[in-house]
Amino acid sequence: MKPALRYLAILVVFAFAVVAGWRVVGQMQAARYAQADPERALGWRPDHPQALLVLAERQLAEGRFAESRANARRLLAHEPLQGVAFRLLADAADREGRRDDAFRLYLIAEKRAPRDLQTRAWLTQRYLERGDFAKALDQVDRILRMAPQRARSINPVLAQLAKDPAFAEALAAKLRQGPPWRAGLLNSLRDPKAGNPVAVGRVMQALQNQGGLKPEEYAQWLDNLMTQGRWGEAYARWAGSLPKPDGRLPLVYNGNFAQLPSDVGFDWRLRRIPGVILRFEPASGAGGQVAYLNFLDRRVPSAGLEQALLLSPGSYRLAVRMRAQALRSEMGLQWTVECAGPAGVVGRTDAIDGSFAWRAFEADVTIPPEGCPGQWLRLVNPVPSGAAQRVVGEAWLDDVRLVRQR
Repeated sequence: MKPALRYLAILVVFAFAVVAGWRVVGQMQAARYAQADPERALGWRPDHPQALLVLAERQLAEGRFAESRANARRLLAHEPLQGVAFRLLADAADREGRRDDAFRLYLIAEKRAPRDLQTRAWLTQRYLERGDFAKALDQVDRILRMAPQRARSINPVLAQLAKDPAFAEALAAKLRQGPPWRAGLLNSLRDPKAGNPVAVGRVMQALQNQGGLKPEEYAQWLDNLMTQGRWGEAYARWAGSLPKPDGRLPLVYNGNFAQLPSDVGFDWRLRRIPGVILRFEPASGAGGQVAYLNFLDRRVPSAGLEQALLLSPGSYRLAVRMRAQALRSEMGLQWTVECAGPAGVVGRTDAIDGSFAWRAFEADVTIPPEGCPGQWLRLVNPVPSGAAQRVVGEAWLDDVRLVRQR
């Protein structure tokens, strides 16, 4: 190659290297200043996407809507699929009062930037305003899946909205699908300090009506109502779905143990007590079954068999049919009716001890007008904790009744 041509080739290569190096420097400088000084970054690279985005957001926040739109469009000219740019255009339209244009642009932003939380927050609000609760909750679902930490601020809002029956129905339908934020929301609703009684009642009832309430959630709901002193509401919600052959339920539900206790609401509760074997056996010579208790000569405070009651003020007669074999304890066992309130024990049977055939143990029960919103029926050991609390022997029972006295 002639020397002149060689020098020309070297100059061309050098020129390309300088241009390439300058572009690299420009790219690095633009990236350096994109967040802190986007205008300076754009001086190095006029089409830098991050700098255009930051500048458009700042102009929007400052109310310079026309300039913000211009930079958002510049960004879209270089990156047509940039969803956040559509959100900026939508936000500007919304602030200018062009709600329909804003909605159309936000829908585009949702498709092109599905993980943009600001877009979904705006659409949530818009759907709520339109009364389209199902679509609003679809947006909430996506937000909470992407940012679970936002549940702390979103759950109280959902609880307030759930006071509206239509929203409660829509929320229950969404919860029935089992989203990952379901348990957290239900806990928030049931929280006696932060929850809303009207909202939780409507949501839980809607879930139950739709067949989406889990048994453990149903049981906890009723227990929470009772803990809050709302025994009447708890009883009404529990009894509402039960068959009532003669139009009403007995004061002691399932008193003959015709069905296995459910441990829910105002049915029998079975508590695990070390030293007590509790099971159900077929009743000899008749249908149904009896409860069998075997005490293993250990310290036990109760037999582990109890039932919540809702007795109005007045006088009642408790009767329990039992038999026992070598049942021994310091003071004998007792059936008690105790108020869930300051009134305390309002009825107790005589001591149950020894060996005896089937017989009835009875007690007068007087429910006072105050301090007794609900009651617990229990088979207990009246001895305080200590060595004297030991119980040994066997007992059977098959009929527990309460009758109001006139």
